[in-house]
Amino acid sequence: MAPRVKKEDMLIINRRTGKALQCAGTENGDVAVQAEVNGSDAQLWSPVGTGRTFKLRNKLSGKVLDVVGGGTEAGARAQIWDDVADGHSQVWQWLKVTATYRKLMNTQSGKVLDIVDMREDDGAPAQIWDDVDGAGQQWKLVESSTAPAEEEAPQEEAPQEEAPQEEAPKKRPSRKAKAAAETPAPAEEASKEEAPAPKKRAGRAAKAAPAEEKPAPKRRGRKSKEQA
Repeated sequence: MAPRVKKEDMLIINRRTGKALQCAGTENGDVAVQAEVNGSDAQLWSPVGTGRTFKLRNKLSGKVLDVVGGGTEAGARAQIWDDVADGHSQVWQWLKVTATYRKLMNTQSGKVLDIVDMREDDGAPAQIWDDVDGAGQQWKLVESSTAPAEEEAPQEEAPQEEAPQEEAPKKRPSRKAKAAAETPAPAEEASKEEAPAPKKRAGRAAKAAPAEEKPAPKRRGRKSKEQA
């Protein structure tokens, strides 16, 4: 069963390169290429038709995906062209590969959309090629609403003024605190009492000093004896 075709604008992204299918211009014959995903109108496609087959219209050019010269050989390039009634080379069909990826087959040639020489650079052209087991032939659909938007230059933020902080109301001191503040603080007491100065030991000179001589007792003479 073919995957259901979405009706809104969508990106068609290659599985191997991660790049989107894009028209290189807006004129008939401008090739379809791959480019870095940017979500521009040149990368947006919408299906035209009902049922299993459809045409893919590019949003920027208003033209549909086609094969150059209506070619059916492997290597024929993909292009954009005016939508024509008998343009069988403009008709495509999805072939499911996984729940996410699918192949885009051109119904006239039976070949699938591919990237030339498996290139990975921007601007590499798309082509049709035999259906082989390769990630370069697998595509996923991404809605335009989820496409990455162009980044805006960051705006400089104006410096924010800090709001003035309200001071908390001061508490009135209690009577005890007020009395303690008015009372003079006692002088610090000495932690240790002054110790008496140590006595000096007497030197040798002091030890050698002779003791004081006591006065010799008076002798009593003969007269004193006789008087006695």
